[in-house]
Parts: sequence; C-alpha cells; structure tokens
Amino acid sequence: MSCMQMDDAYKAYNQAAIEGGRSKGHFMVDMSKPGHLTACLTQFQSCIGSTLDNWDAAFQDAWTSSDMVDCVLSFAATRLMDQIKANTEEARQMLEVLKQDPCCSFTDKEARRMLEVLKQDPRAAQQFLLLAHMYARTDTYSLSWLRAALVKSKYTPLQVAAGVGVASTILAGGVAAARDPDVADALAAPAEHVWEQLEGALPPLRSHPKLVLGAVGLAALGGAYMWRHYLVATSLARAAEMQAQVRVVKQQPPAVLAGLLDSLFSPQDKVDTIRLLVIGISAHQKLELLERLLTQLGYESVTVFGDCFDEVTLLDPVRFPGAIKVFAREICRNDLLNFGRLHFFFPDSRLALDLSTDKTLKEARFDRHFVRDLVWSRHQLEELAERRFRAAQDELRAEAETMQGKDFVQADELRAEAEATLGKDFVEDASYQEATKTSFADLFKKVRGEDFSSYLSKLSTPRELLIMMTEMFARIEAHPEGGLTAQDMEIAVTKALEQAV
Repeated sequence: MSCMQMDDAYKAYNQAAIEGGRSKGHFMVDMSKPGHLTACLTQFQSCIGSTLDNWDAAFQDAWTSSDMVDCVLSFAATRLMDQIKANTEEARQMLEVLKQDPCCSFTDKEARRMLEVLKQDPRAAQQFLLLAHMYARTDTYSLSWLRAALVKSKYTPLQVAAGVGVASTILAGGVAAARDPDVADALAAPAEHVWEQLEGALPPLRSHPKLVLGAVGLAALGGAYMWRHYLVATSLARAAEMQAQVRVVKQQPPAVLAGLLDSLFSPQDKVDTIRLLVIGISAHQKLELLERLLTQLGYESVTVFGDCFDEVTLLDPVRFPGAIKVFAREICRNDLLNFGRLHFFFPDSRLALDLSTDKTLKEARFDRHFVRDLVWSRHQLEELAERRFRAAQDELRAEAETMQGKDFVQADELRAEAEATLGKDFVEDASYQEATKTSFADLFKKVRGEDFSSYLSKLSTPRELLIMMTEMFARIEAHPEGGLTAQDMEIAVTKALEQAV
C-alpha cells in the first residue's frame, strides 16, 4: 500500500469516527509535503553553523532521532495552535464566552472544548503551553493570548478583594488611632524603645542619623536589586537551556519562555526535570507524551506519515548523498519504531540507503518491525502513468472551461463545427468524449509493443516513472511533429535510472 492509499484510509476512518461520535480519529502528522521538513532542516543548518559546502558531513555528525521527533512535535504543535485559534475574533473572547452559540462553526466549538479540557488538567495545560512556545510556528500575539487563557493567576479575585479589604481596614484604623493622643503615645513607646537600642548599638546613628539611615537604605536597595538581577538571570538561563535542545524550530525570545516557566514551575525545578515530566527527553518518550496529550483532546493516537524525502532541498540525494542515508538511519531505530503508527517511505532500497549494516540492523531491529522494499510491476507503473496522464488532461480541460473571452469562443466554434459534421447526439455521446482523450499509450504509437514493455520493465518506482515522463514530454515539446520513437524512450528510461538515486 502506498503512502497516498494509507493516507486516504486514515482519513476515511477519521471521518467515520467523527460521524459516529466515537472520537476525533487519529491525529495525522503528514510530513510527505517537503515544505515543513525543509523549514526544520534550514533552521537546523543555521543552529549548527553549517553551510551548503559542508552540509553533508555536518548533518551526518549532528543529526539525531530526537531532532526528527522534534520535527514531528513542531508539526503537531503548529496544527493544534491553528485549531485552537481557528477564529481570531472568537479567540479573543473564548474564555469569557463559553456558552454554546448556534451561529458558531464546528471549529469554534471544538476550539472551546479543547481549551476547557486543558484548563481542567494542569499538566496537560503545561505541556500544551510549552509545546506552543518551543515548537509551534506561530505569532507572538497568539502565544500571549494562549498564556492569558491557560495560565492561572497566583491569586483569585476573591483573595485579591479580601487583601484589599484588610489593607483598607488597617489603614483606616491607623489613621483613627493617630488622632487619639493616648493611643498614639501607646503605639509610639515601643518604637522609641527600639530606636534607643539602635542608638546604643550604632553610636553614629545618634550623631548622624540621616547619613546612617540613608546608607542603610541604599544598601538594602542595592541588595534587593542584586537579588532581583540574580533571579532574572537564573530564569533567562533556564529558558535558554530549554530552547538550546530544540534545533529545528526558530525560538521565541528567551524572556517570553522565561516568564512562562516562572509561572508554571518553581525556581527549584531544573530543565531536565521539566523536560522529563512535560516534553520528554528520548524520542520515544516525546511521542508518548504527545500521544497522551492528544488522547485527552479527543484523538485516538498519533499517526506519522513520511514520504518525498528526496524532494527536500537539504536531503537531495544528488547534492548530498550522505544526508538521506543518515536521515533514514536515525528513523530506523528501535526506540523510535517501537512507538507504533509510523509510516515512512524512502526513495531507494534498504541496501542503497546503507540500512543493512550490522550496526543499523542491531539498532533498528527489523525483525520486530514491518520493513520492506516496495517494487512496482510494469503493469502497476503503466496504470499509474495512465491515471496521472488522464488526471492532467482533466485538470487542463477544467481550466479551459472556466476561461472567458476569445479562447472560450473558439472552443464553442470548434464544438459547433464538430456537431455540424458528426451530429449533436454523436458528439455528446460518452464514447465520443472518451475517444477524444489522448491516452498514455497513444504517445508511443511509433514504438513496438515489445520494446515498450521491455523499457517500462526496467523501471521499479514511481519516482523513476516521473523522471521518464518528464524527459519524454520535454522531447515531445522539442519535436512536436515527430512523435516518440524507441530511441527516445530508451534515452528517457536511461536518464530515469541515472537520476533516481
């Protein structure tokens, strides 16, 4: 089963699960689109200080399976943030407006439900906040809104009101007592006794009271400033240490994460403790904690799809032949593969990717995991080429039908001419419409059937087929009147086998 087929099967299951009210299905991390992985690797390249000239060697030395899982966490965190702030206007008032709104869309209601789930579980709220601040690709306003929504204040409104009331009572009592001479003398006696004791202990206080009090106040102010500076520096250092371990996502300013950590954890909680409890340290633990969070949010599990890795700029097997091998090797580790629903498709065989060495076999434990080389037969590739060729024609026909002006008028004139020659009923007949489509096999009218089968049998993957078709279309555009010959097909197949490394 190909990646697209598995993806469609999961989407169908998720739709049925949502309609049946069982769950939200599986949370799908789709890494088959090269854009997300390209962004992660570009940031990783910047983080390790590499350039394109030494990227292949630097990547082999620095890349780990934990970085790969960080790419998964980044995708998941970004998607969850998009879901939870789906409607910007509603998001600003989501905490205040919690009642059901008949005009609210499903996405808005789902975002409110997710917020309620996170508010009820402090550990889940901590995990979501850290994932959003360290892994999500989002804006600063969204993060500040999320903190306001999920971070609980130190004091409740009732406690604040009680504190204000007590302070007001004490102030009013002090003012009333100061107006009564007897009460004022009674309150002043202990203060005078303490002042006499201080003058006895510090003689300069008697001769220069203002100078001594000023020096004491300045020392106290300096001590408070130094203590405050120490607390801020310690908080920033803890935030920077947390961020340093994430090398695939551009981080927020350390002060933003420092304020979040101070509000969620005590100063005694070290970075390793926080990561162990909330984010995870090993690749397997990170995925387990992510799945636990998503289960609380209504999903059944985490499912990761990976394909088209050779289309990622920094994994190009032609420019960086070692990078794609290291990337595949770090995925094929027992610690990572033990997690479960991980589906990765690589553009070459296990032997070509150096996944059959003794070290890799020991770390990957392929005897415990379903790993195999996908080889397509000639008939499957021919069917795939036919489907893609017809799909491209249908897309072009749909674009032509929406065109306005001269082209549309010419199309009507051509159709009217055909109807006048062949008859309207015949032109509108399904068999005529099907016959007017050019099939994939029609391109090879000048190629003998046995040569066509022989050349196509040399291909074994869709990538090789795509390269061959691209080369053939280039030759058709260069010589539109000649058509394809056996020699053209031979050249196209040879280039496909050379380039599909």
